[in-house]
Amino acid sequence: MTEGWHEIDDNFFAAYTMMLSFAGSFILFEPQTGCISDLIEMDLLKQLPVDSDNPNFIKAASYLRKIDPEHPLDYDKIINDHLELFGGKGKALAPPYSSVYMSPDHIINDTVSIRVRKLYHAYGWKSQMEGKVPDDHLGIELQFINLLLSKYPELEDNVCRNEIRKDLIKFIDAYINPWINEWNRYVQENAESDFYKGIAYLTLSGIEDIYSTLSRQNGDFFLS
Repeated sequence: MTEGWHEIDDNFFAAYTMMLSFAGSFILFEPQTGCISDLIEMDLLKQLPVDSDNPNFIKAASYLRKIDPEHPLDYDKIINDHLELFGGKGKALAPPYSSVYMSPDHIINDTVSIRVRKLYHAYGWKSQMEGKVPDDHLGIELQFINLLLSKYPELEDNVCRNEIRKDLIKFIDAYINPWINEWNRYVQENAESDFYKGIAYLTLSGIEDIYSTLSRQNGDFFLS
């Protein structure tokens, strides 16, 4: 996570895969102070792996670039944000589950989680957290999106590549787009740290950029 990521700037999807992996890991797992310290010391929060004119990316960068060795960081505030926002203690203030926003009862819903799991299994993928974390957790969904994105360089057949493109669009349309803006709003309203405000905007802008790029293409955009 803390290795220099500037090496893949010339590859749009590899860069976005890295960015979503970075953001998703801090949504899924409680951050470790040592890892955040490494990010700061290596100045990686100022060297984001993409350059986008998306207003939400610009907001993400503005928050994350405030964090550097010259400004003391309250690690307790960051860890508490993770617990308060995502449900580590008590009721989550910004629950990272599709079903919470897509179900009438606004609680984690097994029906949505099972539907998402079936999609994972259809691609021969099983989350390492299956059975421990509901499959509609945003961090798990980002892993699945990254899995599909990573398949593009491996495919030479335009038909297969186009099928993955369509599946990605359908997945984001069905399980991310309906609620990601609301989730981000809850994070912005409740987060105490610039770190998690930046992570939420980074996630939102990454999904938006990937979705808009996929929607504009005809399936052969990965050919050189």
